[in-house]
Amino acid sequence: MGLRFDPVGGGQFKQAIQQIVEAERVPVKQLEARKKLEETKLKTFQDFKSKFSNFDKTLAEFSNFKKFRELKVDLGDSAPYVDVTIDKEKAEAGSYQLEVSQLAKRASVMSNTFANPDEPSLGIGFVVVKTPEGDSREVFVDSKDASLRGIASLINKSENLGIHASVVNDQADPEKPWRLIVSSKKDGLSQSMELPELYFMDGEEDLWFAERNDADNALLRVDGFEIEAPSNELKDFMTGVNLKLKQARPDQPITVNISEDYQKVAGKVKGLVDQINSILEFITKQNAVDEKSDTRATFTGDSSLQSVEYRLRNLLHEGFPTFPSDAEDVRWVFTHQLGFEFEKTGQITFKEDKFTKALQNDFQGVTEAITGENGLAMQLREVVAGYTRSPDGMLVTRETNLRNRIKRIDDDIAQKERRIEQRQQRLTEQYSRLQGSLANLQKQQQYLSATMGGGGGGNLVSQLLGG
Repeated sequence: MGLRFDPVGGGQFKQAIQQIVEAERVPVKQLEARKKLEETKLKTFQDFKSKFSNFDKTLAEFSNFKKFRELKVDLGDSAPYVDVTIDKEKAEAGSYQLEVSQLAKRASVMSNTFANPDEPSLGIGFVVVKTPEGDSREVFVDSKDASLRGIASLINKSENLGIHASVVNDQADPEKPWRLIVSSKKDGLSQSMELPELYFMDGEEDLWFAERNDADNALLRVDGFEIEAPSNELKDFMTGVNLKLKQARPDQPITVNISEDYQKVAGKVKGLVDQINSILEFITKQNAVDEKSDTRATFTGDSSLQSVEYRLRNLLHEGFPTFPSDAEDVRWVFTHQLGFEFEKTGQITFKEDKFTKALQNDFQGVTEAITGENGLAMQLREVVAGYTRSPDGMLVTRETNLRNRIKRIDDDIAQKERRIEQRQQRLTEQYSRLQGSLANLQKQQQYLSATMGGGGGGNLVSQLLGG
């Protein structure tokens, strides 16, 4: 009987190599399982870190009195006549009386009439415009654009002219109702324009400006004093107060009341409390362990998170100093006086009505306790900075350490995979050489069997070959 063997890459040889490689990959699979746990832990930590991401932005609104406070405007029934916006960091609470006697007007001109606004019947020429700055600019009109709508389109496409053109239907003359109107883009005498000059030749019809409206400034009274304003939109007309005049209302005063917006301030504090609660809730959930919990991928009992919780809770139990002008000693304000209440769940409940009442009773003292040099917001900012500061903040270094651990596992996996690949290559080469040796022995067996006529010599060779 001749010697039989499996070709390399298949059968017993392939199976043997596969079994050896699988055995070699057991440590790699263990590392991959560890990496998955670390990645889960990193994602969990990043969720925690993200809860601090808007803290700095939120606390920036608490950095001083004027940033913290909010103002509101009450116009009564005068909203259709004037719009008032305020810069809360500049404006002051108070009451003002306005009277809009006249709106600012923009300069405009209107052309003679035409039967067809799209008929290019004006020939070829220029519209010359003199800007409020004194510069002259030309708009070239060729024969194909020499209609009312063509000229209007060319004017509106030209930059830095300071004017706008439109074509209107004026039924005062039904047979020739179309006119071109050219207006300044802005109101007021400072934006007044000179009459545009028209130069056209070889046209079937003539174009000229038949009517003109002159620009004018707005007129209003402020607390009884007459004021002339350069436009209808008055930025910083009074300190931190912007006006937009919408409709004249002569002899009918408008009362503008600017006051502290306690509800909006309370909403800002509630937003801060919500962010703190989000952090505390995360830590509480991480420490909630049951039989299904895999603490290898969580932060159960983690000292870093516990220190965050401890510091926040202690800070919110502290008192914050205020220095009333009518008192000799410092007065301390505690968070429970401002509507902060701790629940059994570990969360903080914020009573907005209690906070609003405290603001109404002592606005200066409450805002100082929150925004002052040693107030709640400043101390919170210092605490958060210790966690988020780059490169040595706790959250930053902790995330860096988690990433480094994952990278080390990746490096270990890559190194072991290279070794397995090299091991597989060596085994394949060894089995290939063994295949060659067996093939030679088989050929020798066949040769001896043929030479010795299939007698005992063949049996002897088979015995030597282990057959």
